[in-house]
Amino acid sequence: MTQRLTYQESANSLNDRQHGFREGKSVDTAINELLSKFQTAIKDGSHVLVLSIDIKGAFDKLKHRALLKSLDARTCPININRLFRSLLKTMKVTLLTPQGRATKNQNQGCPQDSCSGPTLWNLIDDEILNQVWPDNVHIQVFANDFV
Repeated sequence: MTQRLTYQESANSLNDRQHGFREGKSVDTAINELLSKFQTAIKDGSHVLVLSIDIKGAFDKLKHRALLKSLDARTCPININRLFRSLLKTMKVTLLTPQGRATKNQNQGCPQDSCSGPTLWNLIDDEILNQVWPDNVHIQVFANDFV
């Protein structure tokens, strides 16, 4: 399924400031981009303030509603959209209790240990990166770490 989302990468529709889980991107490219921003600011005599945010439990807390909205907003082929929509809407959690089996719909989280989890998270990262930010604000991301 993840390979079917590679059109996002091949169509170059993911934000270039997203460095995690992408071919040709890495923690090194993220650091180099940030250092380049520092060097430019120093050269221009500007001040730099860095805020680093790690989204703890990002994959576990990913809201399906947000993910489906992101898939709908993209030029995602309808069959891929339907596949992920079906997968996410049918996810359930089952616990064995003293009273028997208890099952509940799961409305958040990527499929556990799935190959698609990082790709799905990148769609949400992209939503944040593509917001309109002031000209003097630079935001980039590596996986679930924003700077």
